[in-house]
Amino acid sequence: MTLKQYVQKQGKFSFEELPFNDVDGLILSLISYIDFKGIVSKRDIKKITLSKASNLFFKKYSTKEIKKMAPTFLRKLVYLFQLMATTTRYKDILFYNYIKEVEQDTQFGAVCMLLSDNTLFISFEGTDDSISGWKEDFQLSYQFPVLAQQKAGEYLKKNVAIFGPKVRVGGHSKGGNLAMASYLLVSPLTRSKIIRIYNNDGPGFMEKEYKSRSYKKMEKKLTMVVPEESFVGMILRHPTNYQVVKSSSYSFFQHNGLSWLVDNTTFLKGKQSKRSKKLEKHVFEWISSYNNADRKKIVLSLFSILERAGVKGLSELRITKINKIIALIKENKNMDKETRKFLLNSFKKLLLFKEEKNI
Repeated sequence: MTLKQYVQKQGKFSFEELPFNDVDGLILSLISYIDFKGIVSKRDIKKITLSKASNLFFKKYSTKEIKKMAPTFLRKLVYLFQLMATTTRYKDILFYNYIKEVEQDTQFGAVCMLLSDNTLFISFEGTDDSISGWKEDFQLSYQFPVLAQQKAGEYLKKNVAIFGPKVRVGGHSKGGNLAMASYLLVSPLTRSKIIRIYNNDGPGFMEKEYKSRSYKKMEKKLTMVVPEESFVGMILRHPTNYQVVKSSSYSFFQHNGLSWLVDNTTFLKGKQSKRSKKLEKHVFEWISSYNNADRKKIVLSLFSILERAGVKGLSELRITKINKIIALIKENKNMDKETRKFLLNSFKKLLLFKEEKNI
């Protein structure tokens, strides 16, 4: 069943009757994509229920305005949020400390949710479809912490009270990475309050962070879920015991968490595709072959070419665009031989992937 059907079926049960599960972790991780500006307070002394926040959201935005919202999945997400407001399970969740910052070099969003079982869920917003947003994701390959990760650590530290409720932290896409990074960047005392971390198809870390003692401790509390055709979740070093979920979508579009399928209270078990496994191996080889300075050079070259090709979002990577990108890489005189070879191989593999899927 879909997330919508899950909310309809299981929404009649409170968290005391049906304990919090991984599907709830995904749903609350996705909620931080919604723009709660003017609806949810930036402070913790003024909390608002999910049902009231939903009412205010749909008073603020007309149906016409919602239809124009981007990325596309956001339109479906706000209606899932509206449905949640009618359920016993979700309607009384208390929202507070909402933050949304969009700057030239970073994008960061987060919100706190206090549940009826007296646990706190901190949700970090993921990246939208824009190339500028994805550029910070690729910075993760040569820098730690990036600005968004720093902000996530500060946000977690601010909102975890030592004598307060136990805490779950989660996010989708980059938000999943921020959930993990926030744990690495706070004190052991703050970490002791965290009972679960949810990374829903988010990228991992560089070798140093991946092999750190803090990461090993975090991994024991980590739930990582990826779709069968995972792309983003295969970036950088990550746990090998991730769950694979079936999706109603295809190709890169399986990254959309709303497409993930559910079996009662767990994810519908899937099998990682050969293409995703090849990508995982390709990224690992790349990380192992280049130092941080070289990876930075490759990332900057890549996004310069994407901008020249007129790509404004990853969903625009159709066969014609990829062919244009390959041509631009070949024409680039300022790129060293190894960088050119790596980028050409990467986009040729992507082209074959697209042609197989006939997208």
